[in-house]
Amino acid sequence: MHIATLLMAGAFIFSGTVLDAGPITDTPTLRVSAIVAPPLIVRETEDGTLTGTAVNAVRSLTAKCGTNVDFIISPSWNRAYMMAQVGIVDAVIPTNFAESRLAYFDFPVSPLVDLIPSLIVRKDSPIDHFSSLEVLRGKKVGVRTKALLEDNFDAFVRDGNATLVERSDSISLIDDLLSGRIDFIADSSAMIIYHMTESKIPQRIRILEPPLGASGQYLALSKKRSTAFAEGSMLYDCLKTAKP
Repeated sequence: MHIATLLMAGAFIFSGTVLDAGPITDTPTLRVSAIVAPPLIVRETEDGTLTGTAVNAVRSLTAKCGTNVDFIISPSWNRAYMMAQVGIVDAVIPTNFAESRLAYFDFPVSPLVDLIPSLIVRKDSPIDHFSSLEVLRGKKVGVRTKALLEDNFDAFVRDGNATLVERSDSISLIDDLLSGRIDFIADSSAMIIYHMTESKIPQRIRILEPPLGASGQYLALSKKRSTAFAEGSMLYDCLKTAKP
């Protein structure tokens, strides 16, 4: 059983892409699984290096705490989350806080970044502002897979008041909106604007005001992380309490 477990762990590690590996020193390295999610996590097409607001925040945080960091890019959010959950890596980004995740993760005091989720519609939609969640009743609402955006919104759509449509990335959501397969996108305006610019379609969609609320994105620390970051250690205390 022990050998099988090791083989499984190795398979999961090599199914992702290891980027930005730190120098080989005695300094502990925090291994972080992630997915490409611009502008939080951006993989440059020229050389594969990672940038983005969440990546920069993790680098700032680990530099303050005196540890190296390796990012392992996974092909899907479920894979990235699972790798951290079972301890193949030490942490995962970007992650929303949820009570159900406390069984597997420790969350720092402060998020890496705060996203502001909004409702997005096509320009020809009769809806021109966000008045209340009732505008979603009976409608098809697209969100990124496993995304938790805002407590009242999450409860409303997941209680069946609207038809929830999950997609793996923001580009797919935009495609569904423009083709009429969904009525609304609920997502960070920063992420949508990034893809609007890339796709040259800003004139075809509208971001409704006011936004849905705030959505903190965390570095979730696996409860099965390596002993260098064990609870009570200086590194753990720093990662838990320091601000990026």
